[in-house]
Amino acid sequence: MEFKTTEDIILQHSTRGMDKIQKHFPYQHCHKAVEAFLKQPKGCIFIYTGFYVAGFAETDGPIGAYFLAKTFKTLGYRPIIITDAFCEGYFEPYETIFIPIEGLDNTGYEALLDTYQPMCHFSIERCGQNNDGNYLNSRGVNIKEFTAPVDELFKRGNKRTISIAIGDGGNEVGMGSFEEVLRNKEDFFDYCAVPSDFPIIASVSNWGAYGFIAELEKALHVHLLPSFNAVDAYLEFIVSKGSVDGIKRESVKSVDGKEWSIEKEILDALEHFVKG
Repeated sequence: MEFKTTEDIILQHSTRGMDKIQKHFPYQHCHKAVEAFLKQPKGCIFIYTGFYVAGFAETDGPIGAYFLAKTFKTLGYRPIIITDAFCEGYFEPYETIFIPIEGLDNTGYEALLDTYQPMCHFSIERCGQNNDGNYLNSRGVNIKEFTAPVDELFKRGNKRTISIAIGDGGNEVGMGSFEEVLRNKEDFFDYCAVPSDFPIIASVSNWGAYGFIAELEKALHVHLLPSFNAVDAYLEFIVSKGSVDGIKRESVKSVDGKEWSIEKEILDALEHFVKG
């Protein structure tokens, strides 16, 4: 099958309505994000991730964050993961800052921004506040007591520089950019109100990260896409630390309840798209 855009690939197998958003916002989201990203000076990048599910961080998000960090490091940037204690030990050798569940005061958030001066804020599969200030999962359950308010740092940082955010269901940081669609659809009762400058949608958020990396590779002519074997090994690693499939709510080698073999199909299609 021939794909005309990255979105044609990463929005396959949609089960949470992202294909509906694409009909209302029919853009090449990954391409637009990469174009804006490459206009920024090289420097530090804050990568936000980690979504609480049944006592652990889910498998969607950390995988994409890890390979984004690897990509940025390869290109000469300084990636720093912003997350909470549920992702402890996931991201070595990359720098990681853990935000406590109770959050920081205004001085604490501003101090982080002043110290690191990130040139971009990049969120992937991170639960964000809705209009009531709560953090709802896909079942409509408020997980605020288990969710560090890293989106507070994201919002403050976005006042200083650009932001990019990946989501696959509407309740993730950045999806507030699609509020005019989300607030009128019963499918998205749990949507996040926090917008981003360049939101990216995918059927699985990790696929959105691969899509962004593929567009970077295409623009820079540098091989960056991870192999399926590398992704598979990293999934096995975080599962060994307790990470769970967000749909199955079990610590198994899968993401969002999908057959793991589909991951290879997505990566292969993106590789073919870049070369084509």
